[in-house]
Amino acid sequence: MSIKNLAVCLCILLLLGCSEQSESGGPLHGSDSTHRSIAVVVPKHYDAWVDTLILESVSGEIGWRAPIGIITCCWKEPSGKHAEWQAMPGLVLIKWFSFAEQKSYEALIKIENARRIEERMKEVAPFESYGEIAKLPRDVLVFGLAPGGTVVVWIMNRGENAIEVGRYEARSYDNEKSDYSQWVDEYMEREGEYLRENGFKLDGW
Repeated sequence: MSIKNLAVCLCILLLLGCSEQSESGGPLHGSDSTHRSIAVVVPKHYDAWVDTLILESVSGEIGWRAPIGIITCCWKEPSGKHAEWQAMPGLVLIKWFSFAEQKSYEALIKIENARRIEERMKEVAPFESYGEIAKLPRDVLVFGLAPGGTVVVWIMNRGENAIEVGRYEARSYDNEKSDYSQWVDEYMEREGEYLRENGFKLDGW
């Protein structure tokens, strides 16, 4: 099935009134926390605008759209733009515009071993906080969007304990409906010198 057809199916799923209930209760803090979230990040200096983020649960019973918009950092960190967690996603449609490349990308991602990833997110991962050791689950599912269209997926609660759980390639496409020229101008004022000195890193992510 084509990306377009699968995207239509996801949109229909949303319009049919999929559940708005997030996964249930339990403590929101501590080692037994049930809190989960989804983040989208980019490498520093390589800002992007996320046009579309649509997710479908592994079961196929829940679908939701997450507004993200502009993201400015931070690669392999849980500190990007966050989206609501309603269930473990099994299918993700994401479209974004790379300001550095002035190019649009889209990826339809079928998350491999989604149930196993969900279980691993419950495992406690210690990290240092204010001179003490905190112990929390890896409660953030992070999608990293790199120049060239690479999408890296991690689970983490801090960058130092990130575990890569997937790697995918997006395709570029002509997005004639959107005009990013004003934002591109503002971006180039901030990052143009960096790009001229360092160029576009398209591999090694």
